[in-house]
Amino acid sequence: MSSLKQVVCSLILLLPISLSSFANGQTKQPADPKMFADNKPIAIDADNQQIDIENNTITFIGNVVIVQEGLTIKADKVVVTEMQNTEKQKITAYGNPVNYKQILPKNNKIVTGQSSQVIYNVKQNNIVLQGNAELFQQDNHIVSEMIIYDVKKQQIFAQPGKNRRVKSTIIPNQVKEMSK
Repeated sequence: MSSLKQVVCSLILLLPISLSSFANGQTKQPADPKMFADNKPIAIDADNQQIDIENNTITFIGNVVIVQEGLTIKADKVVVTEMQNTEKQKITAYGNPVNYKQILPKNNKIVTGQSSQVIYNVKQNNIVLQGNAELFQQDNHIVSEMIIYDVKKQQIFAQPGKNRRVKSTIIPNQVKEMSK
């Protein structure tokens, strides 16, 4: 239990540094690399914050903005689970809608999306958009009940809801251009 308290105390102490880095547009390496997957800091800015040490969760409520190296998520409420376990670390965002933006490091292309709920699996580096999900990459557009976007592999899987279908608009020249 004291180990968990140390991690939470470290997080609380590092949060102002992360938020000031977010405000300045710069990122600093945190002192405890175990707290962040792949050593990339996650800056979270919100109106309110609640920490549940026993359940290892942190909840942010009100105008929540999450930034991690080219990834931005904006939501009404965010729950971060398993903060010190990088194998299970997960960020779940709720909103009406939750907005997602990713700048692809390989070609600086922008992917945006929105849905009722966004789950960011930090270690796997994938984003799950659930509930009226939409994903945009230039003029390419996917609408579905659930969209899973694997950021590392640049793969998208869309699954329709009950009695629904997946709708896509694809511009072939743009798809070729994105893979460059």
